[in-house]
Formats: sequence, structure tokens, C-alpha cells
Amino acid sequence: MSTLLVALLALSWTGLSLAILAMAFRRIGPPREAAWRAFGVGLFFNTLSAWFAAEDERLPATLLIIACHLLVLPLLLAAAKRERGA
Repeated sequence: MSTLLVALLALSWTGLSLAILAMAFRRIGPPREAAWRAFGVGLFFNTLSAWFAAEDERLPATLLIIACHLLVLPLLLAAAKRERGA
């Protein structure tokens, strides 16, 4: 599998999982806090799972997870702002 395909799959999975987590956290708090909680929980558990990779793949997997989460975070915060304003 090419590196680009793996990166796109990781980004799409991160977006989907963070959106679902934010919707779940929305039930217990405001949208902005739900977005930040989803980001923190997703980043923690995905980074933790990356450390179960082979020893030479741990750092690249962790960097990919962090990059994907940082790319999705502005979208989550924009959606939270739009939801609050509606």
C-alpha cells in the first residue's frame, strides 16, 4: 500500500472517529468543549495504540496520528462554532 493511501485512510478515519466522539461528548457539554474533549481523547488513545507498532514504525505512526488530529481539529472547532451560533 502506498504511503499516500495510508495517510489518506488515517486522515479519514481520524475525521470520522473525532466527529462521532464530539457528537457523543455534545450530550454532556457545550459544542466547543465537546470538540476539545474528542480531540484529547482521540489523540491519547490513538497515540497509545501507535506504540504497539513495530519498534522502527512507532515514531512515524505517532507523527501521522498527531498530524491527522491537528488537521481535523480546526474543522471540529468550526463546526462547534457554527452549531453554537445556530
